[in-house]
Amino acid sequence: MLDAGVHPRKEGPESVPAFHMARGRDIDAILVTHCHLDHLGALPIALAHFPHASVFMSEASSVLAPVMLHHTVKVMHRMQSEGAPISPLYTHDHVDTVSHVFQGMKTDRTFPIFNLDKWTTELTARFYDAGHILGAAGIWVESLQGTVFYTGDTSAHDQEIIPGAVYPKHPVDVLIMETTLGASPSAEERTRKGEEHQFARAIQTVIDRDGSVLIPAFSLGRTQEMLALLHRLREKEHIPDVDIYTAGFGGSISHLYDRTARYTRRRDPSLRLRSLDVLPLPPGNITRGPHLRHPSIILVSSGMMAPGTMSYRLAETMLTSERHGIFFVGYVDPDMPGYRVLTAEKGQSLQLSPNAPEISVRCQIQRFHFSAHSNRHHLLNLVSRLTPRLVILVHGERGAAGWMRETIKMHNPNTDVVIAEKGTEIEF
Repeated sequence: MLDAGVHPRKEGPESVPAFHMARGRDIDAILVTHCHLDHLGALPIALAHFPHASVFMSEASSVLAPVMLHHTVKVMHRMQSEGAPISPLYTHDHVDTVSHVFQGMKTDRTFPIFNLDKWTTELTARFYDAGHILGAAGIWVESLQGTVFYTGDTSAHDQEIIPGAVYPKHPVDVLIMETTLGASPSAEERTRKGEEHQFARAIQTVIDRDGSVLIPAFSLGRTQEMLALLHRLREKEHIPDVDIYTAGFGGSISHLYDRTARYTRRRDPSLRLRSLDVLPLPPGNITRGPHLRHPSIILVSSGMMAPGTMSYRLAETMLTSERHGIFFVGYVDPDMPGYRVLTAEKGQSLQLSPNAPEISVRCQIQRFHFSAHSNRHHLLNLVSRLTPRLVILVHGERGAAGWMRETIKMHNPNTDVVIAEKGTEIEF
């Protein structure tokens, strides 16, 4: 089994993969690409269905996974206490129990998964650094019958901390490939340097009018990348020398980034996030304090402004002031409060959530693209390099997967291309 995640737009049992469809089959191993919850969040449930399965992931992911799963339990309990009608999917005890079977593997080294005695065939696997976030890995699986490579979430380009992906050098029979940016032609037109320049200029504009900048960010990956970027921009005087504040679960993840620095690929192996000149948000009411009285940069979760989170509460206050700015640096789900803020116009009345009061939008709102996914040009190049006989497209909206299928077929007429559908078997 490759990955065991929860659906990010669904809750409770509806968010969990249809594990029952694999009943009656021997699931000997589960290989996890990385620790975002849409790839990891259902792992305790998968192991309840298949208790004899081994679990393999990268070394860094084996450190991150228990922390992410325990945090998920806390969030589920908090939602239940706030009136959500759905019970938590698993408990802290479940996480502690299953974490003992997580096996952290070094990248770019082949390891045996199991022997299929009934087929007298050896099955081996190898993890390749996938970029994206700490510990993210593509998965190469090989048997006497052929080879499969699953990209997981992958970034071919360097980020601030994590270098770009490493891919197999040999052809593959089957390529299972993500398509997140498959419908975004603008993603291949933007450059990282250009985006950083615009980002720095926008921060300067807000600070010049004595305002503060709120940056909502995902706790795993985006928070650490933005901390390192903001520090570098301030050190090089591309942005003003103002206080940078952070808070939330991202701080715990930053500690794990530092803890694993010795044995994971980094653009700057000496960088330690905990040594950066970054301040914790002061205790008490976060809608008051020096971070709003004086020009500051505030980097907090959640990236999509889920109701009740720090970014949500700060946005309620900052939206009404012309001094401030709210800058989005990652994906925002159309059903989340963050999307309402992102698409709001100055002067309009905005209701952040169904029971929230209406507020007048006056602050500066912008979006910057610091994607941790490969653009579609990079993905098409990967298909050309690996020359698979079959490509299976996953992890993308219908339009993204459709564009990728048609374009791959146009450039590679001898390659079969299939869009994965829930409940549909693909044999190869």
